[in-house]
Amino acid sequence: MANLAALCVAFLILVVGKVQGRFLRLNSSELLVSDGVDHVDYQPPFLSLNGMFSSSETCEHYYGFLPCADNIGGYLFQIVVYNYLLASGEKFLTMGSKQLFNIIGTGFFGDVFEILMVLPEIMVSLISGLTEDDAQSRVSVAVGMYAGSTVFCLTLQWGMCVIFGRKGFTTEKSNSQDSEPPSTSKPSLIKEKLFFLTDSGITTDKKTSYTAGSASFLIPFIIVQLSNIVNTSSGSRLVLLIALIVSVLGLISYFMYQIFDPWIQERSLEYAKYENLLAGFLHHFQRHAQGKLVTNEGSPNIPVIKSLFARIDKDGDQTVSVSELEALILDIKSGKANVEKEYAVAEVVQPWIETKRDALAKIERLMSRILKHVQNKALEAEGLLTDDGRPNIDRMKSLFDEFDSNKNKFISQEELKEVIQHIKFGNVKFDHDVVVAEVMNDFDKNGDLMISEEEFVNGITKWVDKATRVANSNDTKRFIDEFDQIAWKEVDSVVYNVEENRSIIHKLLSWDCLKSVLQIILGVAIVTFLAEPLIYSTLDLSVALGLPTFYISFVIIPIALKFKLAVSAIFPASQKSLRTASLTFSEIYGGVVMNNITGLSILLAIVYTKGLTWDYSVEVLAVLVVCGIIGFLAFFRSTYPLWTCIMAFLLYPFSLVLVYFLHYAVGWD
Repeated sequence: MANLAALCVAFLILVVGKVQGRFLRLNSSELLVSDGVDHVDYQPPFLSLNGMFSSSETCEHYYGFLPCADNIGGYLFQIVVYNYLLASGEKFLTMGSKQLFNIIGTGFFGDVFEILMVLPEIMVSLISGLTEDDAQSRVSVAVGMYAGSTVFCLTLQWGMCVIFGRKGFTTEKSNSQDSEPPSTSKPSLIKEKLFFLTDSGITTDKKTSYTAGSASFLIPFIIVQLSNIVNTSSGSRLVLLIALIVSVLGLISYFMYQIFDPWIQERSLEYAKYENLLAGFLHHFQRHAQGKLVTNEGSPNIPVIKSLFARIDKDGDQTVSVSELEALILDIKSGKANVEKEYAVAEVVQPWIETKRDALAKIERLMSRILKHVQNKALEAEGLLTDDGRPNIDRMKSLFDEFDSNKNKFISQEELKEVIQHIKFGNVKFDHDVVVAEVMNDFDKNGDLMISEEEFVNGITKWVDKATRVANSNDTKRFIDEFDQIAWKEVDSVVYNVEENRSIIHKLLSWDCLKSVLQIILGVAIVTFLAEPLIYSTLDLSVALGLPTFYISFVIIPIALKFKLAVSAIFPASQKSLRTASLTFSEIYGGVVMNNITGLSILLAIVYTKGLTWDYSVEVLAVLVVCGIIGFLAFFRSTYPLWTCIMAFLLYPFSLVLVYFLHYAVGWD
């Protein structure tokens, strides 16, 4: 990548460099014919080719050495190269930030991680307002970039994730239609052809809707629109100040909320780990595959995939054990992809847990965890066994009184369920109603669906006696722990215990952490270094083409910065599961929140402190419309039918047309 970037810069110098020519003088002046050109004595002694569409004006080299241009072709080439290098810096920044986020986790650094993810846009905005010269037009580049980034995420990226992640909602509708006799009427045929737009799509969880609601925080955007109503400059500045205060307070509140309740950061962290896992597996398999994983027709290459499986299955038993899976993860980690082993193993064996949940719900395993929970409560006073090894009947009766919340001398199903909800069954998430039914069936001897004190004492005594025999331990405190380990041995042999044994100090001193910090520093340096040249190249191109700066920065810069993130989001979404779809769309909404609040806060601060004119209400209105439509749609519903992607795609050109219409047809500044 670095060689390609260097080649692009070298080619840029050769192509857009300002060139001149010289005249050849003959020995005899008689052979000369005048062409109207004089002053040939001052021509340089070297020949160079004249560039197309060249200008007589001299161009400025940024930082004294970056190549310059003075024509439309040169401006376009500069913008392409600067955007490519800027995207490379954003790639380093994203890779380092996500890896460091995986190492440190949520909390304060979770807020820092969110800032780093929008740092390229922040740097372009800050640099646009550093100098007084031409600050108004420079800020317009930042406005177009911010508006374009938000609209791109909520239209093109959002729509692509709906398309690649879609799956059928239910089969009932299709079954009912299959049972109906086929209709030959034209409306019915059209309806059948368009049925796929409503019977498939994306399903997300409730927390995704909450994240979409935070992306709909549009109060400062609405306040800014009031500046057009106020006729005086002082009144307009007051409106901008109020919008700035509201926007900054919203940003601070968003950060503080995530520090005290980091569920948004936790979802973002899980998304980063899952995305890294998919990328690592695909990169590793493609690197070691004896051929392409996908055929030219786009279907999976089954023979190649089978050969890969045979290489992973070391013992040839046609199954991948946990040890073989760990060896695969370590092999992946030795390559370019840095996959977290604990998360990868747990992620792969999770489907086994889901499919075996009912088989795991045996009364022995359930009671071992229940006894462990009861024993922990009993240790606060005394154990379930006396010192001489006999069942502690008095302690069991006191526990019965504690569980009997309504004091009617019976434990009902609701009271038992309340106890079960506080018991942890490890990586297996049981249905509490199933557990209650199993325990009630074992304890309730008379079939009245109530557990009396006598039934409770007899049931606990029976399981304590069994735990003592199975554990074969004389320790009255630890016999239940040993019984629990024996009962769950089969599960624990498959389910990898995801626990981080290393301390935070050891993590921070690791090579992975140092590498992440270096990637962040390199990414920040590239983004900071190229922000100003990109701004001036965009301004020069807009002047040369006679187009407003907004349209160029709205389209080109966001696509360069966000395209890779949009493509990488397709892989998790294409897994077609509730969890991956929820994580993917939550990540989109979280990025929009940061882009909106930080972008508007920085722009308002620059305009207010520099005393500039606020001429960007139309651009902000376009963001307001797109965020309002997609944000409220995602907040009030958890399913996105396929037709919603068509609406999202249409909103992208609509926002451009809206800005053009209000600016030039209505004359609204």
